[in-house]
Amino acid sequence: MNIAFFIPSLSNRGGVEISTINIINSLASNCQINLSLIVFDDSYFVANLDPNINVVSLNINNYKKQYLTVLIRLRLSIIKYDVEILITVESMSYLFSFFPLMALRNRPKVVVWEHFNYRNDNGRKSRRFLRILAAKTADLIILLTERDVEEWKKNIRYKAKITYIYNISTFNAVNYNYNMNSKTIIAIGRFTQVKGFDRLIAIWKIFQDKYDSLDWELHIIGYGEDKEHLYNIIKKSEAKNIDIISSEKVELNYADASFYCMTSYFEGLPMVLIEAQSFALPCIAFDIFTGPSEILDDSTGILVEDKNLEAYADAIYQLISNNELREKMSLNAYNAKDRYSKQVIAERWFQELKSMM
Repeated sequence: MNIAFFIPSLSNRGGVEISTINIINSLASNCQINLSLIVFDDSYFVANLDPNINVVSLNINNYKKQYLTVLIRLRLSIIKYDVEILITVESMSYLFSFFPLMALRNRPKVVVWEHFNYRNDNGRKSRRFLRILAAKTADLIILLTERDVEEWKKNIRYKAKITYIYNISTFNAVNYNYNMNSKTIIAIGRFTQVKGFDRLIAIWKIFQDKYDSLDWELHIIGYGEDKEHLYNIIKKSEAKNIDIISSEKVELNYADASFYCMTSYFEGLPMVLIEAQSFALPCIAFDIFTGPSEILDDSTGILVEDKNLEAYADAIYQLISNNELREKMSLNAYNAKDRYSKQVIAERWFQELKSMM
C-alpha cells in the first residue's frame, strides 16, 4: 500500500504533532506499507522520524500567498508517489487537500484524521464547514473518542465511514517505578487558555486555604504565549509552592511526580493523561465533553464535575492524604496503559487502511 500523511507543519510541540509523529513512526515498520509524509517545509522535524519514511517537502514558506502553489505541488506529489490512500491530519488541512484530490482522474482513498472534539472548533468557524465537507466527500473519518463519533453522526449528514482510534502513548515502554515519596503534583501543556492553567491556580489556592498541606508543590510545565500571564495570576492569587517550568524532557517530570492534574476546558483525547498513565501516575481531571472519561475511571484517577473548583481541590486532598489509594491507582493506571501501546494502535490503523483497498 502506498500511503501518504499530509500535515502542513510539525514545527509545534503540541498533541497533534506528537501523535502524528508517533503513528507514522509506528506504521513505518510495517512491510506492507510504503509511507510518505507530505509537508509544507521539512526543516523542523526530520530527526524525529523513522528513516523508512519518505519525507516530501512542498517548499512552501507562506501558504496564504502560495495557496495555488500548494494545490499544484500537492497534486503532483500524489501522482509522483502513486498514493493510494491520503491521510489529511486535521479537518482544517482539508482546505489544501480537497481540491487536488477532486481534480485527479484516479483519486486515492481519502482519510481525514480529526484531533479536536466536535464541540470545539479551536477558534476557527471554517473548521465546521470543512468537517461537513470531509464527511460528505472523504472515505473515512478517524476521530479520537467514541463519544465524538456519536456527536458527528448526530449532527452531520455523512457518506464517509466514521470511526475512532486512540492516540499512541509517547512513553509506552516505561517500566513501573512509582515514587511514593514524591510530594510534587504536575500539569503539562502549552501555556494557552484552552489548557485551563488559570483555573488550576485558582484550585490550588482553594486547596491551600482549606487544607494544611504546604509541604506539597505544584509544577506547571510547558511553553507558550501565556507564560507571563500565568505568573501574574499566581502573584495576584498569593498561592504558594507553584512553579512555572520550561522543560524539554518532560519524562523526567512524570517520573518524579506523585500524581497528575489536568484542568483543560476542551480536549480531543489528551496525550498528557495517556502519558501520565505510562508513568503509573494517578490523575485528576474535569469531566469535560471528550477525553478524560475514556481514559480515566475510579480505579485510575478522579473525574470531577466540570467547573467545580471546590470539588477539584477536595480531590487533590483525597489523593495526598491517602497513600494506599494513590498506590492502588498508580498500579491500575500502569496496567491500563497497554490500550495506548504502539502495537495496539498501529494495528488498528493498519486494519482500517487495509480494509479500504
